[in-house]
Amino acid sequence: MFDTKKKLRWSKLRAGLIITIALLLLFFTVFFAGSIDKIFSPTVQIRASISDVRGLRQGAPVWISGVEVGSVTDIALTPGSGTIVTMSLRRNALKFVRSDSVASVLTLGLLGDKYIELSSGSQQSPVVHPGEMIEGATPIEMKDIMETGAMSIKKMNDFIEKLGRLVTKVETSKGTLAKFLEDPSLYNNLKETTKSLSRIADDISNSRGSLGMLIKDRSLYDRLSATSYSMEKFSRKLADGSGTLGKLMADPTLYDRLSGTAASMEAFSSKLNKSSGTISKLMEDPELYDNLNKASRQLSLILEKVDNGEGAAGALIGDKELAQELKGTIKELKELTADIKDHPGRYFKFSLF
Repeated sequence: MFDTKKKLRWSKLRAGLIITIALLLLFFTVFFAGSIDKIFSPTVQIRASISDVRGLRQGAPVWISGVEVGSVTDIALTPGSGTIVTMSLRRNALKFVRSDSVASVLTLGLLGDKYIELSSGSQQSPVVHPGEMIEGATPIEMKDIMETGAMSIKKMNDFIEKLGRLVTKVETSKGTLAKFLEDPSLYNNLKETTKSLSRIADDISNSRGSLGMLIKDRSLYDRLSATSYSMEKFSRKLADGSGTLGKLMADPTLYDRLSGTAASMEAFSSKLNKSSGTISKLMEDPELYDNLNKASRQLSLILEKVDNGEGAAGALIGDKELAQELKGTIKELKELTADIKDHPGRYFKFSLF
């Protein structure tokens, strides 16, 4: 009897264990449907420094190129970096994460669930090792775009209101802008002015004057350029040199001397005005001027006669043969004088006895 009860209890217990294990397997299968292989696969952890996680939660998926490779295991606040997000990745996916990869917080679907997208990085960068830190980024969300757009629209409305007030002031005032909008004479004046400027431009372009040649002739520009360059070199030499002009600019003694000379000239002119000497009479007495004028006329007549060949001087100037003979005589006199200087004994003999 006791054995029968014992067997009955054991059968009930075994049935309960089987049912419990079956329920646990069913729950485990439903909860981790499609991810059973991931639970038992080896994982590694890496970290990312993100200033603002935008509501990211633990357990959020981690993607690489649209493929889920892990999940967020921890989110910790830090004083300097904002937040440090710890991610658990499958070991075989770690080779796609480089040191320059960026962890971006994105929104999944319409419900606003957050996930992390890891960029692949460049091939030249080394592969991230377990426990290392990568950079994070928080992209601009629609909320930020809407706030920025609202601020822009508000500024545009303010600008339109100010522009409307300005237009109202222009329409109601009698200033220059209002007259420019209402008075056609200003437009006509501007039109005539543009026509005049157009004619002047055509005249300059078609003429051969200075402006026309300056526009057409390249050599004028080259000359002006060379002149400006020469002036620049001259100014540099003048500033750096030690000549008269340089000393005149730098040395105050020259200025003092010139100032003293000017004072002396002023004193001399004052004495000249007050004296009654020859120079003063030459300035004031017209008789001296008449005498000089008469003498200049007589000298002009004499020179005219000489030019016409009259008299000895005219013959001397006009007769080439006489001029040649005179040149020969002068040459012989020079040779004789030189020989007398070199050999005075040939020409002069002195004897006391």
